[in-house]
Amino acid sequence: MKTLTSFDSPEEAYLFRSFLASHGIGSVVLDECVAQWFWTYRIATGGVRVVLEDESDSEDAEMIKDQYLAALSPEPEQEVVGWPIVVVLTLFMGVPMPIFGKRRAIRKSDAA
Repeated sequence: MKTLTSFDSPEEAYLFRSFLASHGIGSVVLDECVAQWFWTYRIATGGVRVVLEDESDSEDAEMIKDQYLAALSPEPEQEVVGWPIVVVLTLFMGVPMPIFGKRRAIRKSDAA
């Protein structure tokens, strides 16, 4: 049994396992109970591991792992620029306008 990758949560590991199963590669999730019961030890134990059942599928599984992790990587975010409007309103009205909340970021796909 060869460890393919590890995740921080069992949910992510089971999603990846089902992704591998949809491509015809058998795998097993290990250490999910340790991660749930003793969540403070997740980093020390190496996280929740996804292990291949058959080592002959290791090359295919590596390619699929790279594809899966590339799909999970976030898109570059574009900041929402609201402070110039607040400055103009403050100068125009003569009353300081507070900026509420945190800076939010939107994805390019959400803006379109």
